[in-house]
Amino acid sequence: MPKLVVRLPINRVRSLLRRFGTWWLKEFLDLFPERIVELLAGGGKNRLVILVDQDRAVLELHRGYHARVASPGIVGANVLPAIDEFLRSQGVERRDVDVGIQLPKESVFCRQLLLPSEAIDAIAAIVADDLARKTPFKSSDIYTDYATLPDDGGKKQIVWQWITRRRHVEDALSRLDMDVETLSFVTFERNEPDQPVPFINLRSGDRRRHAWYEKASVALACSVIVLALLATGIKYWSQQVAMDDLAARIATVATKARQVRASVDRLHEEKNALMRLRLRRQEEPGLIDLWNEATRVLPSRSWLTELRLTEGGEKHEEKISMSGFSSAAPSLVGIVDGSPLFYGAGLTSPIAFDAREGRERFALDAKVRMPDIIKEAAR
Repeated sequence: MPKLVVRLPINRVRSLLRRFGTWWLKEFLDLFPERIVELLAGGGKNRLVILVDQDRAVLELHRGYHARVASPGIVGANVLPAIDEFLRSQGVERRDVDVGIQLPKESVFCRQLLLPSEAIDAIAAIVADDLARKTPFKSSDIYTDYATLPDDGGKKQIVWQWITRRRHVEDALSRLDMDVETLSFVTFERNEPDQPVPFINLRSGDRRRHAWYEKASVALACSVIVLALLATGIKYWSQQVAMDDLAARIATVATKARQVRASVDRLHEEKNALMRLRLRRQEEPGLIDLWNEATRVLPSRSWLTELRLTEGGEKHEEKISMSGFSSAAPSLVGIVDGSPLFYGAGLTSPIAFDAREGRERFALDAKVRMPDIIKEAAR
């Protein structure tokens, strides 16, 4: 018999897990104030952007991703002291700020790649290889960076790559009398409204923060699985506790049921004893006694349509006649004959099945025992 082999698409599972983790992390971060979210996501550090013009520079202090404060234009090449003075006026030290410059949009080359979501773990290698094969740029002459955006419901990844020549950055820094080591990033004017702002990170800190964000997303996705397993275990444990409690209750009820059954048996015995006393007390049974006895001995699926007591013969023997319907009519003769009040039972007409009643129609006679026989049978 051939074996069924199931191969799991590992990359697809990773992609789904990452997407779910990202959604879970977003919902989790929505519980916190915006400032805390920016700190957790790596966007809480201040950024100082130097807007380079022909004869002056303007400083913009970006707090998080939103609020920004601009300085008056700085004329001249002595920029670092002006930066320190501007930051002190805002209550910030330069070591707590990422410093970058903004260049014109003509200084950046933007390209777009569309990759499947399964390749998200190898995007850096794919982008670098594609840059080397399809563009004339050399890695020693450029600064480059990229950003990824989900597309097509998360099945694809849009990769935006930005490239600028090193000489553009060096020319701008030469006018500011600054070294490239003092910069953390290079940004540019937006090319198109529907495109992300070009941003080239010159350090690995943001990448590490982004990696932390992805790891946190995956960790939270795994935590959902752990919580689901934990919830399943708790539910199973609760059900088991409920079943054990139910079993204990059933045992208690069964004990009470046995006690009730014993009480019913005692009542039945007392009823039989009362019947025997009534038979002994009377010299001969009456119609009510015979009616009760007939009701007692007949099976539960039998009922009478006629009960008649007659007296006749030289010995003044009493005879009782019964007719009705029963699901066990052939056995009624033996049942009636076994009563302490009746003997000599016999059918007076053939047994016939009644289709409308769904039972057998019967008619039988039996003799009633005399008082001395009743007392003897009662003993």
